Amino acid sequence: MKIKTIRAKNFREALFLVKKELGPDAVILSSEDKKGMKPYVEVTAAIDYDIDDHSGKVQDTAVRTDIIQRETEVPRHSASETCSSDLMSLQADIKNLREYIEAMKNSGFELKMPEARRNIFHFLREKSINDEFAMKLVERADAIEDIETVMSDDLNISRTVRNPFGQIRDAAAKDHRRIIMLIGPTGSGKTTTLAKLASMAIKEGKKVAMISIDTYKIGAAEQIRIYSRMIGIPLDIVANRESFRKSVGRFSDRDIILVDTTGQNPRDAEYISNLNNIYKMGMSIETQLLLSASSDCNFLMDTHKYYKSLPIDFMAFTKTDEAVKLGAIYNLCRLYQKPVAYITTGQRVPGNIEFVDSKKLTNLILRTGSV
Repeated sequence: MKIKTIRAKNFREALFLVKKELGPDAVILSSEDKKGMKPYVEVTAAIDYDIDDHSGKVQDTAVRTDIIQRETEVPRHSASETCSSDLMSLQADIKNLREYIEAMKNSGFELKMPEARRNIFHFLREKSINDEFAMKLVERADAIEDIETVMSDDLNISRTVRNPFGQIRDAAAKDHRRIIMLIGPTGSGKTTTLAKLASMAIKEGKKVAMISIDTYKIGAAEQIRIYSRMIGIPLDIVANRESFRKSVGRFSDRDIILVDTTGQNPRDAEYISNLNNIYKMGMSIETQLLLSASSDCNFLMDTHKYYKSLPIDFMAFTKTDEAVKLGAIYNLCRLYQKPVAYITTGQRVPGNIEFVDSKKLTNLILRTGSV
């Protein structure tokens, strides 16, 4: 087990240093705001290592003596007895500390911040906003002169963090490219959303066609065929790049060509490679990344490692009506740094799609019932 105290200018920098020096599995033991001529933050963190109880050997005894110091009297026994006794005592101490850290993990540790900042931090965490991003928001809110008057009331806190929260970019009105391709993991609702967008374009008097390159999922072709017949627009289902190129040429008279893609796990390198091959054809394609707001937050954060290699223009969040919390929207906007084009709020076609601005998105994420 390794325990370390880190001093930094602010909580965000301290957390960064904890992760850098101890790794992502480190646990925060305490965190305190230090006042004075040069104020700083002091964070104590620990990382757990295994002890080989059978051999009696401590695999990592890097308990920092600058943090925890033990004063012991050396009994008048033989050197081997003393060494064995000290080793057993040290093992017991580490075991107790490990149990303490594990209990903190299970019960949820609260940082020792001033009350106003702690209230904001826990409000944001409750909305499923990533701890690091929540800490940055707390720091921005800290610039508000009357932050110490922020009470524990959720509505009051929600109003306080709105200004520093305003980093979500919405998709400003513009002339979109003629080819719009929807990408995203399995279950993100690409085909249904494609039909919603097609219906809206038809209402605006535009000529629309659809292309599907989803030949992977059973039933995908039949689903999009049903939408094609229902909306009354042509559809091509293609299996390779050359077929895709021919379809785009066949629909050259159309204002918009909407492209549906295979939904697969983004960790699949071949899947990402196949998507990249489409862009290598040299066509001007607008790419919209669809992510389900009801999906596991950790999975959504993990997708960034894989989709970031693609030329994404916009993000869109589906199934917001099914999500209990919408903090993932903020997390992903921070990661991808892309504007949000729209959200979907149900399965109905046409309908259940909203082109929201940043204010509306902020309200949705921070909603407290009456906001």
